[in-house]
Amino acid sequence: MNYNPPQHYSFGDPEPQQPQSGPPSYGPQSAPPAYSPAPPAPAGYVPTQPAPPMPTQPMMAAGPPPQRRSPIVPVLAVAAVVGFAGAAVSLALWLRTSGDLEDANAQLDDRDAEVAQLQEDLDAAETQVSELEVEAADAESMRSCLDDLAWYYATEAGSEEETQAELALQESCATWLW
Repeated sequence: MNYNPPQHYSFGDPEPQQPQSGPPSYGPQSAPPAYSPAPPAPAGYVPTQPAPPMPTQPMMAAGPPPQRRSPIVPVLAVAAVVGFAGAAVSLALWLRTSGDLEDANAQLDDRDAEVAQLQEDLDAAETQVSELEVEAADAESMRSCLDDLAWYYATEAGSEEETQAELALQESCATWLW
């Protein structure tokens, strides 16, 4: 059996080759069958039957009908698209919410600092008010002492009114004079 590669695979003149798997053949080389056209018909010849057509391409047998796709394939495709869209929307909302949460936490921290500052200011104001109340009470006590002292000096010596003014003076000026 000879193997002659087709002309388009050849790198030169075709040379007959022996197959590698079998013993060499010792018989005469046979040429491959060649196509020869039918001889021309004699003049005046009318064919009684039309000549069978010569096939130019090999006839392919019809295969089995194509199988119909299962309806689950489009359903899965739609589910995948909806799933990806849902994931994208969820990611966008999460990022937005995360940013809003960070903004809210920053505002909360600012408000906490403001509240702490206001609490410190309130404590300082209360301390100042208590100090001012003590000073006001002292001023009122001093004013009362001075009024009683003025009353004592305005009375006549040895009178009943002088005795009353002296008792009021001792009571109101106890922290200031004695």
